[in-house]
This record gives sequence, C-alpha cells and structure tokens, in this order.
Amino acid sequence: MTRGPHPLPVRDLLTLLQNALGETPSWSAQTPFEYVCGIVLVQNTAWTNVERALALLREATGFEADRLLRLSDAELTALIRPAGFMRAKSRSLRAFAAWMLSAAGRAAPELDDDALRSELLALPGIGPESADVTALMVYGRRRFIFDAYGRRLLRQAGYAVGRDYETTRRALEADIDAEGLSHAELVDLHGLIIEAGKRARAAGGWEVYGPLIGVSTAPR
Repeated sequence: MTRGPHPLPVRDLLTLLQNALGETPSWSAQTPFEYVCGIVLVQNTAWTNVERALALLREATGFEADRLLRLSDAELTALIRPAGFMRAKSRSLRAFAAWMLSAAGRAAPELDDDALRSELLALPGIGPESADVTALMVYGRRRFIFDAYGRRLLRQAGYAVGRDYETTRRALEADIDAEGLSHAELVDLHGLIIEAGKRARAAGGWEVYGPLIGVSTAPR
C-alpha cells in the first residue's frame, strides 16, 4: 500500500483544520497518570461516561498511582463502572500504575521512541493507538495518531489508508514524519481531528462533511 496519487501534505491539512475549526479545547489532565487513566477508560465508551469515572477516581485517589494500587478490586471496579468493561480496564490501570512506579517506568522518559512503544505495548489493555496517544500526550513524542477519525480524514485528503491502525501506521508514518511537524503541531492536529470527527458524525458522515470537501488534492 502506498500514498494516493496526490495526497494533501499533512501540514496543509493542519492549516485547513485550523482555519475551519479554530482552537479546540484540550483535556486539562493535571498529571500524566490522569491522562493515561482517560486513555484506558475511553476505550469502547463515550467520553461522558469516562468523565464520570474520572471524577470518582479523582476523589478516591487524586490520580496517584500508589493510591490506586492500594484499592481493592471491588473498590476500583466500582469507581470505573460508568466507563464499562470494568474488569479489563481495572487490570490495565493497575498494570500501568505498577509499571509507572517501577524502575522501567521511571526510566521511560529516557527511552527512544521505539523502545518506549514496545514497553507500552507490553502492558495489558494498551494497544497501538493507546500506546501512541500516551507517547504523544504523556511522554512528549512526535506521533501522528492513526485512529478511526484520523484514517477517515487521511482518506479524504487523498491517502491510501489501510484496513486498521497498524497497517496504516506502517504504510504512512515515515512519510508523515518526514514533513517535520513539531510535537505541539501534532498535539494540535490530534485534537482538531477528534473535533472534525465529531462534527462529521453529527453531519451524517465524512462523505458530506469535512474541511477537505471541495478542496483539490491535485498538485498546485
């Protein structure tokens, strides 16, 4: 799989999104662990449910990893019940908390990008998308997030998109990385793509909505 014949550069895509959507509000997580809790809890559920679970976790643990680990299984699953899949997500939260407090977790900021990704992927409940969002938002790594919204927007921009996250990442990541977007730009792009995805869903799909509707991807 390769790029489409004339895909729009991702830097141009960022500009179009900024012009169309303006500034998008970012989630104001206070600690890295709070952000990871959100990444785990949002899997297969709506963000409104995650907010309820996060509020309960905040009250019970202050998003301190050691306090979460001291909770019993019954206590933790009760706290995150609003987000669903409580047992699997409880296991993921415990595993990440324990890893973060371990020597390997404390050394994570010094790892190169590939080694960090491998460490994160070894944790239960952390798949490719969750690992890359964690690398981008928690560890300050330059990552494009090839989630469902990202893949749909890339397809609209003229890219040949794979069937899933990893297929698309392996095919397109090097080319996107070569454009040299900064970490801050990639964070902004991730938030803008999420907002664009929400608007596309409300409008009836990417076929009828998007900053790229009517924009040519032919060479200029």
